[in-house]
Amino acid sequence: MKKRPRARNRCPDGTRYEPLRQKRAGLFDAFREVREEFTGPAFQFHGGDTLDIDDCTAVLACDGDMVRLLLPGTALTILGSGLSASDFSAHTLTVRGNIRSIELEPIARRQKKEGGR
Repeated sequence: MKKRPRARNRCPDGTRYEPLRQKRAGLFDAFREVREEFTGPAFQFHGGDTLDIDDCTAVLACDGDMVRLLLPGTALTILGSGLSASDFSAHTLTVRGNIRSIELEPIARRQKKEGGR
């Protein structure tokens, strides 16, 4: 006697099985945490004397020996000699010169005062 194949949507007792449809997460939602982890300032060296910085919001100080920049949540200090900041456009800045060191300093966010102010 040949066994009949059981229908896919039937339980062993013959009742109809309705699988629960799970809502699929979109591709963006699946990688949201990864994206948030990798967002932030980006640096790119060109040779030994040119540095491109993305997400730069302000130039705090600039002279021949030091360039201090404001990035989201971070202050960036570049030390060296013959430094110059140029090409400041669309949150991108280029620093040229003999770069000796780069320092990142986290900036504490301001706490809201109690009392609604």
